[in-house]
This record gives sequence, C-alpha cells and structure tokens, in this order.
Amino acid sequence: MRVLRSISRSDKAHNEDAAGCRPDGLWVIDGATPLGGETAVDGRSPAAWLSGTADAFLARVPWAGRPLRAVLCDLIGHVRAEGPRAGLPADGFPTATLSLARVLDGRLDLCLLGDSPVLLRQPGAAVVEFVDPQFAGVEEALLDRVRTELDRGDEAADAYARAGARNRERRRWRNTPRGSWVLSNVPAAADHAFVTTLTVVPGTELVAMSDGFARAVRPFSLVRDDAELLDEAAAGRESELLDRLRAAERADPSCVRFPRFGVSDDATMLYARL
Repeated sequence: MRVLRSISRSDKAHNEDAAGCRPDGLWVIDGATPLGGETAVDGRSPAAWLSGTADAFLARVPWAGRPLRAVLCDLIGHVRAEGPRAGLPADGFPTATLSLARVLDGRLDLCLLGDSPVLLRQPGAAVVEFVDPQFAGVEEALLDRVRTELDRGDEAADAYARAGARNRERRRWRNTPRGSWVLSNVPAAADHAFVTTLTVVPGTELVAMSDGFARAVRPFSLVRDDAELLDEAAAGRESELLDRLRAAERADPSCVRFPRFGVSDDATMLYARL
C-alpha cells in the first residue's frame, strides 16, 4: 500500500490530529477536542499529546504476524504507561479516535475505534464507508436536537450550551459499559474496537480521515458523496477541498446554517492505493 496524498491542518496552536504510514499500513488519530479545564502537557493540549504519542508508537511497534487488535492493545498499554510520566492523571485522561489499516497477501485489515471513517473503492465497485458502529449516527442525533431547538427560535448560544452539557455527560461514560469505547488509558477498549478483514485487489483505493475532513461531505456538501471526496483526493485536489471547507466554516461562525460542534475542526486525510 502506497500513501499518495496526505494533508493535516489545524486552526489551533497544536494539531490534535495525527496520521502516519509504514510499508504495510497507515493510521489516523483524532484527539478529542478539550471541553475546558485541561492542563497542558509539554506545551500541548492533552489531546495533542495523546495523538502525538500514539503516532510515534505506531510507527515503531511490530505489526508483522499480529492481529491489529493486539497492536491496539500494545498502544493502549503504552499511552497508559507514558501518561503518568507526562503528568496526566488516571482520571480525566485524554481520549482519541483511531483508524488502523493494513494490507497483507491480498487482504485489508481494518481496526476502528471511534468516528474516524475509512473509505474503500475496489476497481469497478462502489465506494464503501467503514466506521465504528458504536459511533454511527450518534453525533447526528445530538445535532438533530440542536436543529430542532434552532428551528423553534432558540438562540444558538443557548442551544449549543445545552448540547455541550449533553456532550460532557457523554464523555463522562466513555470507556465504560454505559458509554462508547475510545483510545485512552483503558485496556478493555481494545476488546470493543471494530475489526474486519476484506479481500482486495491491486488498484484498490483507500481514504482514511478524521471527522473534521469528513465535514466536506456532511454537513457542508462541498462534494456530493463519499465517492466524490475520494475522487478529489485521487486527483490531488485535497488541499483545495480543505480550503473550501475552511471558507465554508468561516462563513457560518455561529454554526446555525450548518449545525456542528465547533466552528472548525482539525482535518486530516490520507489517500492510498494498492
């Protein structure tokens, strides 16, 4: 698998996304945007620390002959050990979503933990989107509630304040049976990752991205669908697409026309071909 295109951009002081590749695979890590009150780690937000630490580990940890779930277990163990050394408490540990992809002997292995989607297109076939089922539709449901409140005339600030409170409540239950499972310092999360294996052929294309880049499709409709997003990446127009996305975000600073959490979000994308 060869990564032919990549882009990662943030409007923050430190990018909370990370992405990387190796001859047999690639990954995208999307650190959860802090909700306030977090203490910086080495001058970075805890989310940026987690993404950077995980990125460096995935570049060097052995993958050969091991299930991706085992790689994920090692990754969680690593950040769990490194967190206290960096001054992070066990409670309130940062979280991130993760997409891992590996190609071996005509097979594609995927390991997804969170809402960083992967698009796959085999020659002559339609684009297929893979996302961790835990997260399918969750953010859309939260935003539907915001839309309902905006449609009935509520002030945007009030609607998003209530949504923020609901989001904080959701995060309280992450990595417990009452919530969703994400990359953090909880070993049990590896058992809940979505893992699948597909047979693939030469010429297969793949896009792995953070949900910030996926906004080009939903909610902004800058491309018609996932297939057109993949086409833009294949043609080398991912930077132009991201420029258009940033312009669309700036044109809706109150998040009323296109409801979403945060005016802009870190955006990362890798495009690869077998």
